[in-house]
Amino acid sequence: MLGSLFRCAIIIIVTMTSAFAADLLHKLKPVLCVGENSSISQLQGQGKRSPFVNKRSQRSYRSDKVFTVQGVVTKLKLGRNAGFFMQQTTATTLSLASTGIFVSTGAIANIKLDSRVCVTGFVEEYYGMTRLQVTADITILDIAVDSVVDSVVDSVVDSVADRAVRVKPTNIMVATADENFSETLERYEGMKVRLVNITDMRVTKPLYYDRRWQNYNMILSHRQINIHPNTMAFPGSIHADQQALKNKQRRLYLQLAAGRSLTSDLDYMRVNDRVSGIVGVIDFSYGEFRLLVDNGLAQAQFKHSNDRQSLAPRTREHLRIASFNLLNYFNRAAGGSNNPLRQNRGATTLSALRKQETQLRDTLVVLDADFIGLMEMENNGFGQHSAIRRLLDLVNQAIQDPSKHYAMVKPRKSDLHQGRYLGTGAITVAGFYRPTQLKLVNTRVIQLPIQRSMLGNAYHRPALTPTFIRVSDNHSQSKRLTISVNHFKSKGSKCVEDKQRAAMLKKLKRKRNEDQQSLRAWQQAKRTLAQDRQGHCAQFRTTAASVLAQALASESGSKIILGDLNSYPKEDPLLVLTDYDVARYAYYKIAHSDYNYLGTTLLNTKTKTGYGYHDPFVNQPDTGWTYSFKALGRLDYILLSPDLLSSLVTQKIWHINAAESHFVNNSRQSNSNRGLNNSRLGVGIGVGAMRNMASVFSSSDHEPLFIELK
Repeated sequence: MLGSLFRCAIIIIVTMTSAFAADLLHKLKPVLCVGENSSISQLQGQGKRSPFVNKRSQRSYRSDKVFTVQGVVTKLKLGRNAGFFMQQTTATTLSLASTGIFVSTGAIANIKLDSRVCVTGFVEEYYGMTRLQVTADITILDIAVDSVVDSVVDSVVDSVADRAVRVKPTNIMVATADENFSETLERYEGMKVRLVNITDMRVTKPLYYDRRWQNYNMILSHRQINIHPNTMAFPGSIHADQQALKNKQRRLYLQLAAGRSLTSDLDYMRVNDRVSGIVGVIDFSYGEFRLLVDNGLAQAQFKHSNDRQSLAPRTREHLRIASFNLLNYFNRAAGGSNNPLRQNRGATTLSALRKQETQLRDTLVVLDADFIGLMEMENNGFGQHSAIRRLLDLVNQAIQDPSKHYAMVKPRKSDLHQGRYLGTGAITVAGFYRPTQLKLVNTRVIQLPIQRSMLGNAYHRPALTPTFIRVSDNHSQSKRLTISVNHFKSKGSKCVEDKQRAAMLKKLKRKRNEDQQSLRAWQQAKRTLAQDRQGHCAQFRTTAASVLAQALASESGSKIILGDLNSYPKEDPLLVLTDYDVARYAYYKIAHSDYNYLGTTLLNTKTKTGYGYHDPFVNQPDTGWTYSFKALGRLDYILLSPDLLSSLVTQKIWHINAAESHFVNNSRQSNSNRGLNNSRLGVGIGVGAMRNMASVFSSSDHEPLFIELK
């Protein structure tokens, strides 16, 4: 009886399998690509543009005729500019041509990954991207077969020769014919590729979240990291333009699909890491090549070229002065007082605040400076519920030796807005100092210019400027040291000049189609506006630099200007503060902004000579950076008056923040930091053991920097 049942079951299974196989045979029956008249590699050609869309003189961006090609789908693209990438699997005689292409269509509901399709459409050059614009229904030649039924299909449908084949990634290799890496990427446009060691891609900006496009990105560069053009060359100069072009030619955006595991078991990534093992499809949009990645960084390998470093032990006879941007330290989540704007730009939950301030506390303790200038502190006063008081207490509680505790620099009440706030904004600057090393003589608040016009107002944060004498038997008690802590207006929001230029550009844009002259005027205006790369409010920052230096000129003794000046080393504000000379730099003119007021006084600022401060970090482009945007550069400074140069013994930028990605670090810190976070730290304890310093990494987005003086 049981034997009969078993035989019946076998017959049923075989019958079902045969029926399933027959159904698959019907579905997998080869379908011809009717009208096929070209291949993807022929459409791409061996140049930057398709040979069928190469009539620049006629301003043509579309082929004259329709083409029909086939390929295997390698990636679907949803949302704006929807479509899919496909790649030919047959051999090509065009060795320098891409075998992949993007198909622009909204009808992708029935398109499956790894399926072979037949597409008819025009070839287009869409803002630099060669693509097919569909003009007819897409024919699915072969469906993608799920791996679960692969064995059944293989045994039943061996006769189906044209079954869809999964495209294997092609390793990116630089050809001898490529003049630059941009030409290399052009040869792989639209293709499924893999980064390998020989590709030599370096991390310029570690993993970050792009709020504008709501995706996760990394910025890679070929063979070396990208440095901002205004680091070593004057804004708008030929040398700066050449550096910007080289940066662009080396750059590759790595765009990761949201919702996937981004980092897998990766411990950390750093700037200048060599990256390999990543697979994706090469896209081109908004003037940049992008590698679209689906599987996150699970298969990626990061070889550290400049690994993490600990700080060397302090030499006590020297005076250490540091600068550090806190990245919006707000204590509102812990019941902190209000700031003048009643904003919260920082942590929104108590747990997030505790995590942030633990990292900041540990960073400040390990920095072990005698004076620390701080930026982006919440501007909510100096009382018991202020952010500065909370952070100061946390730092002092973590230091065992009372002689190394800090005090805060507190201005006179008459210098504070409403008798309480340092400035009128949501954030401000602050200063911690060690009374055992520095004796506070007085505290001055230097008001920087305000821009007022019908187009709106713009503000700088006031400069917190304490004067000290050193508490040391080896130094004269009468030697005064004035330190001015600053945070200039950012490059993001617009000032009057930017709004005026934007209005002019908008007017020219409306007229650009009237005639060729109007078109050229609009194009020239666009190039001119983007040429110097100083960002918004450059002239406003330049005026602030001049006002600050003039105010400090009345102070006797040695002087230091430190903080986040939101300017790269060769930009106008730094030239004003350092070595600008109108005779020596006759070809380069410094411009100041209009509508600037100090109180009720309208300023008319001009600069013929810089104020002579020395930048000890100058001419260090490969390591002298503190921030990463599209390229690496330095926005943070410790500038010295000339008399301090003979006392300078050390200058260091500690690469713990801009050099790394907090998306990687913060997911792996909870266990490794537990011992550190629950204990009191003696200064210098555990500094050499990196396992006890994990929390200092990714504590902000700017690098801390410091100097030491004899």
